Amino acid sequence: MRFSLTRGNVNHLLLSGIIYILAVFVIPLQLPRNISVDNRVTIVLFLSLTATFILGYIARKGTNDIDRQQSKYNFITLFAIGIIGFISMMLLQGILNGLLVYLSNFFNFPTKSKNTSNVVEVLKLKPYFILYVAVLGPIMEELFFRKAVFGYFYDAMIGSKKWIRFTIPALITGIIFALPHDGFSPIMIVYIGMSFVFSYLYLHTKRIITPIVAHILMNSLVVLVQFFVN
Repeated sequence: MRFSLTRGNVNHLLLSGIIYILAVFVIPLQLPRNISVDNRVTIVLFLSLTATFILGYIARKGTNDIDRQQSKYNFITLFAIGIIGFISMMLLQGILNGLLVYLSNFFNFPTKSKNTSNVVEVLKLKPYFILYVAVLGPIMEELFFRKAVFGYFYDAMIGSKKWIRFTIPALITGIIFALPHDGFSPIMIVYIGMSFVFSYLYLHTKRIITPIVAHILMNSLVVLVQFFVN
């Protein structure tokens, strides 16, 4: 296995990371506690919209070896593959959730995502927050986690075997992706599974639109199901 930190686009990784962290964590957490829920949600939507445009702008040109390759699919096909990826992700998520429920009978750990529960609670108060959950959030996350993080580690492992060059970056990206959602917990396996599916879609099609479509559809379905079930 070959690995070199200097082979990846460090500048794009760092800049994307700063923008994402500021928009999702730093600025929202610095808002006054007495601010209304309406204003808080509005600010979060504005921040995420701004961050999405900036992340898209700085990644408009090829930022990694994947982006610089020509895709063999047209837009409609890319969209269709995204739908297939969404279906595959939901099937995998069902299997992984079933495994977690089974193992929880022996090891007694929670199987529900605290992150999803918190999001549903906000949606009950402010339904328009769905714009962040179903659209802006997935786009931001794919631009950062797929193009910047996965793309960086994929380039850093150039010269390695194909399966290693895909597996390790997808695993690293999945772990990093899971941390701000539910931290180090058994539920992390679901986020790692998501990372493998979305990273494969990106690598296979050479275009970020495909995992974005799958991610938007997945978030929309999961949150809506949780919303109506609860």
